[in-house]
Amino acid sequence: MILYLGPEGTNSQEAAIRWSGGSGACCPCRSFREVFARLAGSPDAAAVVPIENAVEGPVTQTLDLLAAASGVTITAAFGLRVRYCLAVSPGGGLHTIKTVYSHPQALAQCGNWLDAHLPEAVQMPLDSTAEAARRVVGEPQAAAVSTFLAASLYQLTMVAEDIQDSAANETRFVTVVRCGAPAPSASFAGVIHSLLYLIVPNRPGALLHILEPFQAARLNLTFIQSRPLSGRPWQYGFFVEAEGAITDAGYAPTLARLHEVAETVHILGVYPSARTPTPAP
Repeated sequence: MILYLGPEGTNSQEAAIRWSGGSGACCPCRSFREVFARLAGSPDAAAVVPIENAVEGPVTQTLDLLAAASGVTITAAFGLRVRYCLAVSPGGGLHTIKTVYSHPQALAQCGNWLDAHLPEAVQMPLDSTAEAARRVVGEPQAAAVSTFLAASLYQLTMVAEDIQDSAANETRFVTVVRCGAPAPSASFAGVIHSLLYLIVPNRPGALLHILEPFQAARLNLTFIQSRPLSGRPWQYGFFVEAEGAITDAGYAPTLARLHEVAETVHILGVYPSARTPTPAP
């Protein structure tokens, strides 16, 4: 069972399908909290969740839940190109559109195209691109900024494809499983990365102190993000991703130094990171 943030037709579902190669049952969840709650109670499940978008930045809900979770680990990371289309009910066209539905981020990411081709249309935000596609069914004067998957799911006509402003828009997903559970369905040939969550004392130079061990070990950092600590105003935890397997024996001095300078050192995963997943044969 592969858990993802629903509803059906979203980029998250497409990521789950691609990662599994279509071989596993993909189950939508109503929230990121539900994804992690169901994962905790399902030994054979995996979760595919977004961690970062090239345009919008980190997915903080995922990061916070990873930091708070126990007994789970990241087993893979991969990118999914974000593509949007303008979808209408069969028989509709650009000249009839008065309302455009979509998720606020999708509307923003397609703003240039919408301004150029539908400057008079009213933009209506909804909870997801999939909900937008469902909404336009039977509404001849409405359109959805939708994923290709949702347009197909609701049998809509795509009047324009790849309307996103940036061709480089990509979301990075991670696969999370319970510790000790096998990672189902996908093989990777990506570069090994490690993601750590570090809490340091609130003192001058704290961030520098946790970065120095990585520099000393010549580990290339690929992601750094701070998040506020619950119940500790104006104090922060840091997510740090580096190339390499931090659990290898050669990096034992690096981990030892991190434990000296940080209150908390939580290894969230050591995993291959690839641009796209390769289904297992």
